[in-house]
Amino acid sequence: MKRTKLTLIAGATTVLLGLAGCSTTGAEGNNSSAAEKVTIGISPFQDTYLPYIGQVKGWFKSAGLDVQLKSLAWNSVMTAVASGSVDMAVNNTTGVVSAANANPDVIYAYGWNPFTEGTALMIRPDGPLKTLDELKKNQSKAEAEKSVIEQLKGRTVVTTEGTDMGKALSIALSRNHIPESDVKVVDMDTDAGLAAFLSGTGDAYIGGIPERAKALSEGMKVGVAGPALAPPAINGIVTTKGYLAKNEKSVLKVINVMHRIIRYCDAKTDQCGTTITDQLNKTTAAGLTLDGFKQYWQKIELYAGDAKAAKQMILDPTGVAYWKTSWDSDNSYLVGTKAIPAAVPASSNFDMQRVWTAYVKEYGETEKGY
Repeated sequence: MKRTKLTLIAGATTVLLGLAGCSTTGAEGNNSSAAEKVTIGISPFQDTYLPYIGQVKGWFKSAGLDVQLKSLAWNSVMTAVASGSVDMAVNNTTGVVSAANANPDVIYAYGWNPFTEGTALMIRPDGPLKTLDELKKNQSKAEAEKSVIEQLKGRTVVTTEGTDMGKALSIALSRNHIPESDVKVVDMDTDAGLAAFLSGTGDAYIGGIPERAKALSEGMKVGVAGPALAPPAINGIVTTKGYLAKNEKSVLKVINVMHRIIRYCDAKTDQCGTTITDQLNKTTAAGLTLDGFKQYWQKIELYAGDAKAAKQMILDPTGVAYWKTSWDSDNSYLVGTKAIPAAVPASSNFDMQRVWTAYVKEYGETEKGY
């Protein structure tokens, strides 16, 4: 692909989250000793912002954790993790694979959120590109999925390289035997990329769900989404081997709170969505609404409410987001685009199975309530 680098990266700034309220429901942690300080990096998307719920509800505090949340641009998360400016962050396998050659200590610890249908190629309503649904009127589904990607030849796509978003484009081109040199890519951070696309840059755009929602509200259309682009990204905890070895109990506590948050959002989707969208819209221009949040929750992307669900989705070879499929596609994309010099073995940088076993021993495979 012809690449134009116009990256606007937001620095790591502390989110205004000194909101540790007390919780009166669910299992409480032991508060008799000093709380363990943990810094977690989150990015301004509706899924990666979920830890904010745990902060507002006081669930990290009740688990014995003194959590500080730091807002990070998506494409700066792994740098922050590797440098130690955060103890852990919410990111995905693509992030770990992209960073591990330069920073071998980074590791994917645990996943809970497969981005099954979330990745979308957004196009202009009156532009030269057609949607999958439009193409399916005269073609089979398989033919239309091929055609919707083939029409990108000679076009410009705005996305964020070195992430699952850039990966989606690269894999879609590769699957359809389209040389990457046939497509021009404008590489920008998600928020800046969306603004550029809405103001006229490029023929198509790939970003996150808030950007997708904003683009739809501005009249743009979904060209194609989900597996037709790439295997689903899997959001979860990324950290370093050193931190995990010394602080595994803290990592397990964070996972426990995350599963609790998901069960709460399943039961109280309106309240959860309002909290997330209100905070998200303070920090981005996405304009995600509660209705938009509800349309996406457990539909366009999935969330595991306990370890059993995480195993079924991610660790099971027949799962909707089997980790190895995503890991292998990450390596294929990043090596193929020369973003990394060599493939990253899962044996050295993917630790979810072991962490899952430790979690089940501590908290059980099935959990109820919030």
